[in-house]
Amino acid sequence: MMRRDVWWAWLLGLVCLLLATNAAADEAQTPTQDPSSLTWDPSWPTFRPAEYVLTGVAGAAALGTFLFVKPPTVPHWTGGILFDDAGRDAFRLRSPSARDFSRHLSDYTAAGAVVLTIGVDSILIPLLRKSDRVALQLVLMDLEAFAYSTLTTTVLFTGAARARPSYADCQRDPSFDPLCDSGATSSFPSGHANAAFTAAGLTCANHARLPIYGGGAADTFACIGSLTLATTTASLRVLGDRHYVTDVLTSAGIGFGFGYGVPTLLHYASWGRDTSKVSLLPMGGNSSYGLMAIGNF
Repeated sequence: MMRRDVWWAWLLGLVCLLLATNAAADEAQTPTQDPSSLTWDPSWPTFRPAEYVLTGVAGAAALGTFLFVKPPTVPHWTGGILFDDAGRDAFRLRSPSARDFSRHLSDYTAAGAVVLTIGVDSILIPLLRKSDRVALQLVLMDLEAFAYSTLTTTVLFTGAARARPSYADCQRDPSFDPLCDSGATSSFPSGHANAAFTAAGLTCANHARLPIYGGGAADTFACIGSLTLATTTASLRVLGDRHYVTDVLTSAGIGFGFGYGVPTLLHYASWGRDTSKVSLLPMGGNSSYGLMAIGNF
């Protein structure tokens, strides 16, 4: 249902990957010293063969779990924890129509976050700026992060089988909410929030290392804007009474963790390559002599 919008955006990214791959084969990227030029740093590892395999496996497993593993009809976990009940009382919209509007709006904000990250930042702008190689690497990292975060979220849906916040109310009154009979055990975690925060993590990581918008304030605001959109999505899910606060907070951690961590740890960080430049110089004083090491460590 609503989760299918997120999958539609994910599959759209896969189609865009094929287009970016074809474009990347036509033009090689050359290094430049211009800080506003959108180029792939030669010291950053490009997508590795193992990543192709693991991303494909994770993506297929996530899709298979979503399509073929049915969530339990009886919840394994009901009720709120920590501040969940207080949060529901404070933020849940009272009108069924208002809750329904909030949920529909969250469909658009979640899908919009994914499309902006993959379609605009990773494909459209790099290709317009003649950076085919950057476009290819960004799309591959996007799909990798989404594959891992989506698999984690989808497995947790089935394993946790947490009842929706409205579950008890719906048991007492089946007309309490229009979605009483829909996904009653899919509260934890939030797929919408996970998708939006995965997109936000990717946006923040990529704009911090690459001048996708030309560098400076524009790229900083791209990160701020994506986090705002993700937070809005998570808030709408709570307002619409589809998730507890702890559901969306968990999803924010999963999504942003994979979104920011995958490109940073596997590509932008210095793991696995020698970045040290050390020189040894003689030194001496009145009573001691030796060598002094200087450089980058």
